[in-house]
Amino acid sequence: MMSNNNMKKLKQEKNSPLAVSLYVLSMRKQIEEEFESKYSKRINYLVGANNELAHDLKTCEEQCTKLARIADNIVLTELCLRDDGGGSRGKIYSDGRGGVYQQQ
Repeated sequence: MMSNNNMKKLKQEKNSPLAVSLYVLSMRKQIEEEFESKYSKRINYLVGANNELAHDLKTCEEQCTKLARIADNIVLTELCLRDDGGGSRGKIYSDGRGGVYQQQ
């Protein structure tokens, strides 16, 4: 017959993997909670800042496109004014991206 001490030891050994699993699970949950409380505000701030920068970039790109079109028109106007009547030079066109080309 087993002694009382040996029976307790046997039960502890049987339940040991379960106890380890529960311990690991509770530690994981605790770490997740600490991580979330520590970093969630910072992550939200950085996401907001990133969204604001993306919006600013889009606005700047739109302004750049508008300015390129204005520059195209200025160049076209100057080239047309210097043109000798379209005879040998051909027509001058804008490519819409800031460049001009001439059709012969």
